[in-house]
Amino acid sequence: MYRYSFRFVVMTITILTANLLTTRISNYLISYRSHVRPLAFTLIAMAIIVLVFYPLFAKLEVWAKGLSLKIVREGKSLAGKYLGLALAFFACLTVLCYYYAKMWYHIDLFRIILRGEIGNYL
Repeated sequence: MYRYSFRFVVMTITILTANLLTTRISNYLISYRSHVRPLAFTLIAMAIIVLVFYPLFAKLEVWAKGLSLKIVREGKSLAGKYLGLALAFFACLTVLCYYYAKMWYHIDLFRIILRGEIGNYL
């Protein structure tokens, strides 16, 4: 049971992290589209995407798995096997939620939580 839970946690964190990174890089590239002709920009951006994302995806799974292992081991040593996994997963989701909220809505999730205004955003 723990093995399946661990795989789910690692895969979820990897998917969300990869999507966050690719969206950030794509948004950055798109911010320059008005400086170049449309077809030229499309071809250049496609080349840059492949040059950036190919090694990123090749390494991201290894990095995410290593980082997830570290986080889960720390959680396991602090709170036990299953509770540590749940706490580590919650911590990772909280950090990812912060960056997604920042990217999509330009809001600071931690400031909202500290001010007690989370009810206004849910």
